[in-house]
Amino acid sequence: MAEAQPILLDITDRVATITINRPQVKNSLDVEALSRLFTALGTCEDRSDVGAVVLTGAGDAFCAGVNLKGYRLDDRAALRAGFREVAMWWHQMLHRIVRIRKPVLSAVNGVAVGGGLGLVLASDIAVCSENATFFASWMANGVANDGGSSYTLAKIVGFRRAMELMLTNRTLTAKEAVEWQICNRMYKNEEFSKNVTKIARQLAHGPTHLQAYVKETFHEGWRRSLEECTEYECQNILTSLDHPYAAERLAEFKRGQRTNPLMIDLM
Repeated sequence: MAEAQPILLDITDRVATITINRPQVKNSLDVEALSRLFTALGTCEDRSDVGAVVLTGAGDAFCAGVNLKGYRLDDRAALRAGFREVAMWWHQMLHRIVRIRKPVLSAVNGVAVGGGLGLVLASDIAVCSENATFFASWMANGVANDGGSSYTLAKIVGFRRAMELMLTNRTLTAKEAVEWQICNRMYKNEEFSKNVTKIARQLAHGPTHLQAYVKETFHEGWRRSLEECTEYECQNILTSLDHPYAAERLAEFKRGQRTNPLMIDLM
């Protein structure tokens, strides 16, 4: 019997769904799976028929972070080399999630642990099922925090809550993850898939070029001065005016026929 592919990619109706397909290890990722996930994200980035990307997991887990099995704990040099390699692939994958010029939606269907939590934090929007849980597991495993958490966590939940989550080894429920703004919405298990599909399709059929401007300026804005932010915003506005979409929408507005077909329904 052929071994199951660790990463699945399905493109339907402008939505690219990337599924981590390692349910036997709670969708934890090794180097092979990470490299394939990186490649799948590159495919989504390059294809013009993809308007949005969904990240999710097979079975009852979203992603349990790095697969720690197989590392030799009695060989320090090999352990360091192994962690260095998996960190390189993980970081490249996170960079692509943040830099891809299309919206990325994390559909958290179960546990999100360590680097799996990092995936959720790096995504543009995240929704979860009612049985999802979130655990920053690094200290529990005896290692420093990773998964881009030093870039994302405090910006999303605030400094005090970020410190609490890291230092106390607290596990958040799905409801708490929404309260802490790690996820935008929580859905009942039986309604989760339907709502993920609805949100993803609405994102995918939106103005991808404008979504890309929002994504880029928000991430870069954390490091820019006010003067730099506003100058980049001005340049983006002028560039967006060259797109046919702007002419269409502005003409509708001028005729008094303004509508909001782009509203994303998260309810």
